[in-house]
Amino acid sequence: MPNLRYFGRGGSVLEHLQSNGWTVVDTNKKAELMVVETFDNQDVNSLERLKSTVELMRNALDEIEQHQLQSFIVITDSSSVSGNPRQGLQTHDGACPNGVHGFGTLTAETLARKAVQIGICTRVLRIAEDDEKIRNLDKTLDSLDFSVSYKLIQPV
Repeated sequence: MPNLRYFGRGGSVLEHLQSNGWTVVDTNKKAELMVVETFDNQDVNSLERLKSTVELMRNALDEIEQHQLQSFIVITDSSSVSGNPRQGLQTHDGACPNGVHGFGTLTAETLARKAVQIGICTRVLRIAEDDEKIRNLDKTLDSLDFSVSYKLIQPV
């Protein structure tokens, strides 16, 4: 079965991948896929709060830069776009971070492009609900097109 390198808090996404035959490995030297699942750890200290977004992503990128793999999937919630828009803006297009966690999520989504720069097929799933994450993750894995280097997937 295919090998997976996972960064995140565990839970339903990781359990789902394992139940579908993915084997979690300690290092991505053996992995075909790396998944980073960011989350809001709710810490009151801003720097500690970024550990569940920016630090997870940095640790994953450190491994990616050392060892190539085929696919990289980053799962975030919608906090990078769900904040209040600046005054005077008519639309809510683009980044609009919702607090410290939103800035961390936006940073993680932006850092995902580093994987593209080194030739790894990258997908960012900007989805908050676990059942939607799993459904979109399955759909993404089933339709992975390596000719498309980057794609952002979010609920409509």
